[in-house]
Amino acid sequence: LGKGPTSAMSSLFPTSRWSVLVASMLLELCGGSVYITNLYLAALRPRLFPGAADGEALMEYLVFASNLGNWVPLAGFLYDARRGGPRTVVFAGAALTLLGYGGLWLCSAFDVHANFAVLWLLWFLWGHGSGYFDCAAIATCSANFRESRGLVLGLTKSFYGLSGSLLTQVFLAFFAAPDAAPAFLLFLGVALCLLALALAPLVRRLAPPRPLDADSPSRRFARGYALVGALAVAM
Repeated sequence: LGKGPTSAMSSLFPTSRWSVLVASMLLELCGGSVYITNLYLAALRPRLFPGAADGEALMEYLVFASNLGNWVPLAGFLYDARRGGPRTVVFAGAALTLLGYGGLWLCSAFDVHANFAVLWLLWFLWGHGSGYFDCAAIATCSANFRESRGLVLGLTKSFYGLSGSLLTQVFLAFFAAPDAAPAFLLFLGVALCLLALALAPLVRRLAPPRPLDADSPSRRFARGYALVGALAVAM
């Protein structure tokens, strides 16, 4: 008998629920870009709305679009759909992120004077993509750690918050120049998309171990929370 797609993927990407957790934590780094819009708003405003007296207010509407995209819960329906699941949700998030940030890069780098509705849609798209990454990570870890949902969700969501600090360090190191905002948008679109695609095969629902404490969850969670604390202090 031939192997099905799930069996074939298991042989190509052997995983435990702990490697899925690590992949999900890294995936959350892709979703936290909603926290760093203030880094480049001032630099983008004259590019997107040159000479507009209400440019600052318009930028705030765009930030709201990204937040709204993050809040709209469509990713959950795709996750639970018959042809959905973790990988499908990650792929959708990667496509939305690349489309949103890529479109904004084109508009800001090449003086494409897009109307406000197009800009609003682009901001909504990348914000919506962030929500897909979060959904895939949270739903999958919750399924894999049924006896420790609180601990695993706390650990996973901590990386969603830490992603803002990490991306801020990248911005300050390589994109702090006044004219580098478009390049930073391109970086976000390409780098976050590629990272998500690389992690997608690892974000999978697995059968729980028997017994449930066979893989020493208490000790592993302690190490994970210690790592989060160290990263929070360092950044």
